[in-house]
Amino acid sequence: MRSIVHRLVGMIGIVAVGAIAGGGASAQEVLRVGAVVFGEHSSVRAIKEVFVPEVAKATQGRYKVEIYSDSQLGGNAEVVQQTRNGTIFGCFVSAAWVTSYVPKLGVAGLPFLFPDREHAFRAFDGPAGEEIRKALENSGFATLGFMELGFRHLTTSRKKVSTPADLKGLKIRLQSNPVHIETFRLLGANPVQIDGQELFAALSQGVADGQENPFSVISLFKLYEAKQKYLTETGHFYDILTFLGSKRMLDKMSPADREAILAAAAKTTALQRRYAAEEEEKYKQNLVSNGVEITALTPAQRKAFEDAIAPIYPKIERELGADFVKRFIAAARSAN
Repeated sequence: MRSIVHRLVGMIGIVAVGAIAGGGASAQEVLRVGAVVFGEHSSVRAIKEVFVPEVAKATQGRYKVEIYSDSQLGGNAEVVQQTRNGTIFGCFVSAAWVTSYVPKLGVAGLPFLFPDREHAFRAFDGPAGEEIRKALENSGFATLGFMELGFRHLTTSRKKVSTPADLKGLKIRLQSNPVHIETFRLLGANPVQIDGQELFAALSQGVADGQENPFSVISLFKLYEAKQKYLTETGHFYDILTFLGSKRMLDKMSPADREAILAAAAKTTALQRRYAAEEEEKYKQNLVSNGVEITALTPAQRKAFEDAIAPIYPKIERELGADFVKRFIAAARSAN
């Protein structure tokens, strides 16, 4: 009787091992990508339209991308941490949420740095951006792309802002970025750090008097329903949307699959940048139609803001290294 039982157990073991081996050969690995932004945002659409099908096709179905927007996997800080740990494959967040791991990325948050989006892309896609890519890799991230979040503008609930003096004493919600926080301290505001998933409630409840974001985020999050009556078109920061992957997970892939995923990410980034540029005015007009009063700064008013934040440049040079910061600034403002 014992010999029959042993033979049965052995046969079951052989079948189980065969099933696992067979399943492993044909199993499809799911690559989860998380974000806080809403599903209508250009980044989500570009990933769904390009990254999802391209990865499946190029890897012959070995990998399947699943995207989780709308904070489904947690806030910005959480999806960045999950990506770094390899708990999920990737995320796309404002560069601000990555600076705690990669301080060099803070240079991108310098106020009034980029004349326009084209200058920003040249800086990030060129040699200056390569230094940031290497720093990201050293911290456990793979750079899938630098997308556009956009020029950030100030909104407030209590009053219009047209000079730095108007910000004095106002509680302004900011991302977890030391450069951003110091910038608004220099402008006289009281910075309050709040994650994106908590932003609407914080503004509605008066935890913050105002915030700053690109037109797309302000519009999609419907912040005009969170007491944000006034918008000042400052464009004080140009924000990159960092599309990041887990270096740990990519390193485990075959070279062919890894290259296929990086190529799909590059195509996705190019499409997102185009969408973001095309849609900016649409989001701005949506704010106007929902009662937001927009103030455009005169050249003199804008210069007052630039003068007020000037001390942050030498400060960042001391913290991140003068040579690196100067090279990046030169690339950001280069005519070529």
